[in-house]
Amino acid sequence: MTDARAQSPGPSPHEDAFAKGEWHAEFALQAALEAWNYNPSHEELYGLAQGVTYGLRDGLVATARQRLYYVSQRRNDSRVLGLTAGLRGRIFRRGQLSGFLQFDLGISDAAVAAPPGGTRFNYLALGGGGFIWQINRHVGAIATLEVIHISNAGIAGPDRNPDIEAIGPSLGLLIGF
Repeated sequence: MTDARAQSPGPSPHEDAFAKGEWHAEFALQAALEAWNYNPSHEELYGLAQGVTYGLRDGLVATARQRLYYVSQRRNDSRVLGLTAGLRGRIFRRGQLSGFLQFDLGISDAAVAAPPGGTRFNYLALGGGGFIWQINRHVGAIATLEVIHISNAGIAGPDRNPDIEAIGPSLGLLIGF
């Protein structure tokens, strides 16, 4: 009697969130606390992220996401809508579990200046790592830990350039299509 697992042909592309040519929709919840502070306020971010990923080659995907954050800060709280694009690269795979590193760059617009003393328009830079657990052929669970940097890069002058550096987890789903 032979072991059926030894005879299996290996994972199909649909079972791999990092397969070349594969599309996935991504939905996640995120929370982050300010990690270090260069402004007079303290911020907390709570958000939703939705986007798509596309496999550029085995182990490397491009990401495009919309991010909506509620920013709890001194004075008036704000809502930030951001658009980001980036790359996610697998660093290991063990069965259904893949570990990865990722980064995203983008722009955002806030309802109220975020952080206080800043501007409504800001740049976004995010980086971190995480894991994807492939639940079945089309669905995977994703967990990340990211550093989030929100800054206007001094476009309104050096006295209007406070920024937010926050770190926090996100949990979500990847759905292949």
